[in-house]
Amino acid sequence: MGLFDFFRSPPTIEKFAQLVIQAFAEAGNSSLLRYDADACRLVGEGDGAQVVNLENGFRDYCAASRKDRPQVLRHFVQGLMAPPLPASFAEARASLLPVIRGRGTLEYLRLLPETLPGSKATPYVEAYAPLSADSVVMLAADSERSIQTLTGSVLEGWGVSFDEALAAATDNLRDISVANFQQVVAGVYVANWNDNYETSRLLFSDLFYRIGLGGEPVVMTPTRNKLLVASANDETALLAMLAFARALVDEEGRQVSALMYRFEQGKPVEFVPEQPEAARLADELKKIFLLNDYQMQKDLLDKLNEQAKLDLFVASYKLVQSEATGRIHSYGVWTDQVDTLLPEVDKVALVRYHEESGEPDVRVVEWAELRAHVKELHHEVPGYPARYRLPAFPSRELLESLACVEMNA
Repeated sequence: MGLFDFFRSPPTIEKFAQLVIQAFAEAGNSSLLRYDADACRLVGEGDGAQVVNLENGFRDYCAASRKDRPQVLRHFVQGLMAPPLPASFAEARASLLPVIRGRGTLEYLRLLPETLPGSKATPYVEAYAPLSADSVVMLAADSERSIQTLTGSVLEGWGVSFDEALAAATDNLRDISVANFQQVVAGVYVANWNDNYETSRLLFSDLFYRIGLGGEPVVMTPTRNKLLVASANDETALLAMLAFARALVDEEGRQVSALMYRFEQGKPVEFVPEQPEAARLADELKKIFLLNDYQMQKDLLDKLNEQAKLDLFVASYKLVQSEATGRIHSYGVWTDQVDTLLPEVDKVALVRYHEESGEPDVRVVEWAELRAHVKELHHEVPGYPARYRLPAFPSRELLESLACVEMNA
């Protein structure tokens, strides 16, 4: 297929992957890349294997007009051509900046090296500070064409602690953070730095008080390049901000945090709206973020279990909308005689097959009801988001005693 044919035909991620591989090689990079269809990524061969996740680049490519797609492709490939990191902390110091990332991204990085067939990659060493229930602060080395997130191994090689490097990075960001906000709808402002570090400004509470909102600022960082602000006293603005955040996640991907934040002594903490409709939308946004995190890790966990010859079923996290109320609920499936890793959900479908007929008997119960009777649901396995190892199914007597609910009620 020629280049002209590629841009005429409907884009697919497979075609996008092949074009990225071609452009990467033509740019003079000696690393050999292959397409991993199961994980929608490119994987390097040999020592120092590179991993390139395609989902966000492909999303940008599809969203662009036909005439702009070649430029989007060039920009994506340029981002892969990161320069070598400085040899010392002294050399790197001026280029360091803090980045806020979702905890799901951190967990993905932790799991990733073990999934590469025959990989000799150095085990991933974490370097981060907790920020909230679903996000962390990490470090990045900034250059003209790339943002390279730093691992603990890099910091160890530089002989510097994470806290010392973060302090330098935060000072660098403060120096380029004169307040810069634009009102997008009545009462809702968006950060307008356009430098890929918008969400990192969540670390500077004073920026938001200067806007003059007429109330305590509430901030959201739904995607990597979008930071939203509204007043805690303005219910209409809060609803608009939540709707905007949800639309951004659908359109841009690269999710960071589903939470709404207020400030205590200059530090961001979770804000829970008092207004029922805003509280509902905020809760549903959390579920949408969790859906992506659970889905992103399922394939990796399945591969890890396969490599370890562990017969463990990684249950999916699913969403369903109530026909009566329109509310979104999460649910998972736990099947008899299946060692299961279950996500934390609103409802659980318990499935037992009749010995004689082979027909399934399905009982849907609330999470809280099931947790009251199953001790394993009080002990999460390591990692994020929460999962629970369930090796033994409830007895028939326990099943019959549980209060059943409708899945889409």
